[in-house]
Amino acid sequence: MQNILPKWLVNGLGGVLIVFVALLVVQQIYNFNQVVKNQKPANTISVSADGKVTATPDLATVTIGVLSQGTTAVDVKNQNNDKVNKVVAFIKQQGISDKDITTSQFNFYPQQDYGGVMAPGGSKTPTIVGYQGNQSITVKVHGVDKDQTVLGKILDGAVNNGANEVDGVNLTFENPDALQQQAQEIAIANAKIKGQALAKAAGLTLGKVVSVSETNNYIPGPVPYATDSMAAGLGGTAKSIAPNIQTGSQDVTESMTVVFEVK
Repeated sequence: MQNILPKWLVNGLGGVLIVFVALLVVQQIYNFNQVVKNQKPANTISVSADGKVTATPDLATVTIGVLSQGTTAVDVKNQNNDKVNKVVAFIKQQGISDKDITTSQFNFYPQQDYGGVMAPGGSKTPTIVGYQGNQSITVKVHGVDKDQTVLGKILDGAVNNGANEVDGVNLTFENPDALQQQAQEIAIANAKIKGQALAKAAGLTLGKVVSVSETNNYIPGPVPYATDSMAAGLGGTAKSIAPNIQTGSQDVTESMTVVFEVK
């Protein structure tokens, strides 16, 4: 009996079939390897442990402001700008770079008296009696874990140069990630010690690490440090006394869960 299908078609179908079978074999090998790769040992032990690193904050952030009042908008604007520029110039003289000085707030608005003439409908028409301007700058001071001299000069000198608002001092870390990593390493080391003790108590031998996961962490945010009253209010006078800043120490903690193979 002669072949019903042409020879070229039979050969083509045979080639497609061979390629299909080859791809199927490759897929099965890949699936098998993934199963073997992801398969965990039958006997494991899970241990959780904590790690803590205590460090001295090395970065201080302080917000310094100037609040001005006057009868005309131009007068208040000029008065406020002059004071802020003088404060910024002083801060730069202490070795603070431009990238560490940021304008964090700028407000300018009229002050209104609502005891004016009664308007139709029963409400009183407010009257502008003056203007108020407020501008704040945020300053970063590095290396306060070693020396607080520059920070003290800025807090004291800013007031002497026209600032009348100081929003305390926030203390934090330049590189919290490095401290977090140290705490993680300590937590994993503690987990290994606990795992060895548990395995020994059960008559087992602690094997290799199967998995590691972070269960909890604490990185302290900026800690406010209150300073003494540094101004006697708008237009007031007061003897300026440089504050004594104590940086103290803060804890960075990590909780890690480690799964070990046991034999």
